[in-house]
Amino acid sequence: MTYYFTSKTPDLKTAEGAKLTENRMIAAFCLANPLEEPWNWFPCDFGSDGTVQYHELFENAFKEAAEGKKGFLYSVEAEEEDVEETGEILTVCKAKKELSVTSAEEISDLYSWLMEEEDMGRFRLYLFEQHSRQELLLWDNSILRYLSKNRMIENENCAYAEFIKEKLPKIWEKYLKLCGK
Repeated sequence: MTYYFTSKTPDLKTAEGAKLTENRMIAAFCLANPLEEPWNWFPCDFGSDGTVQYHELFENAFKEAAEGKKGFLYSVEAEEEDVEETGEILTVCKAKKELSVTSAEEISDLYSWLMEEEDMGRFRLYLFEQHSRQELLLWDNSILRYLSKNRMIENENCAYAEFIKEKLPKIWEKYLKLCGK
């Protein structure tokens, strides 16, 4: 089975420490993560046909996350027993043993590369203005659950909390009210 991962480092020979996924688009979105590890921002889901869907939850979010970024899309071959779930992101796992890189593709501008992939139907991009109020409320509730589950009130200076405060301040305000602040 083929697994993919991305890195800003060229000429990698193994997938040591990499987050692996069977979906090359999910791997590419890892390169677009605007947050510092161990935090992630991937407003994605899957359509009824299995196609990855990226949802902008604020204006120009996709371009902001991907523009100017570059790196490499690597692939490895592994059996299911060679990998284990990370529990962080749906469809993302890590290697249980050393896996050798079988191919690498350089991405010189992630935003342009992703837009070409969208043109080819490899994922769907839903811009902020395409979402209904109801769809955005569902995403808001998902973020609120994540904030609560991870007790962000106790870690409000972490990269994820800072991101929400800056990009989605109304959600942070709702969260504070839920925490009695």
